Parts: sequence; structure tokens; C-alpha cells
Amino acid sequence: MRNPASVLVLTLALAACDKPQSNVAVPPPQAPIQPPVAAKAAEPPPVPQPSPSAQLAAKIKSALRSAKNMDAQGVDVTVADGVVTLHGTVAEAKARQQIAAYVAQMDGVRSVVNNLVVIRGS
Repeated sequence: MRNPASVLVLTLALAACDKPQSNVAVPPPQAPIQPPVAAKAAEPPPVPQPSPSAQLAAKIKSALRSAKNMDAQGVDVTVADGVVTLHGTVAEAKARQQIAAYVAQMDGVRSVVNNLVVIRGS
């Protein structure tokens, strides 16, 4: 009869033959490669809006140009926080007062600084 110890050794040796022996390292599985996602179209930057002071100045200048009963050709307007400053020249003192009063009654105007200069014949 055979030696039981040798049968055991032979059985273990045969069992080890079922598993492949390799000295090559197997890399870990990788996630599938995703195709690149198309970038969203960049939106154009917002158009800067004029400040409320600049909007009010433009509104006043337009109103002065279209006013039928006064000559405000030589008048320039600046605005800071609702305070309107009138610059330029007018032909008569009456026109200087009339323009300042007209501007003072407009929406958004807190006060008027009248720096208009009367120059006869201007």
C-alpha cells in the first residue's frame, strides 16, 4: 500500500497545478474612457449699463434740445446723485433762469447748480 503522507503531498501538488503561476503584475481594471463633453458656448459678457447719473444727464440734454421755447444750445449738463450742474453760456439772464427752473422740475433731479454764464449775443 502506498504511504498516506506521499498521497497527501501528491494531492497538494496536483491542486497547486490548477492555478496559473505568473511573475507578471496584472494592472488593476480601469474605468472606461469617456468621450470628451462638448463645452457649453460661452455667453457674451453683459453689456455695461450707464449709471443712473449718466442716464439722467442724457435725459436732461435731450429734453433741453427738444424744448421749443428756449435756446439751450451752449448748455452742458453733468449729474452726480441727482444734483444737476449746468455749464455753458446763454444769451440772456432770463434764459439762464428759465433753463434752471425747467431742469429742476424734471423727475430724478434733487437740486440744480446753475453755472451758466450770460454772454450777450451767444
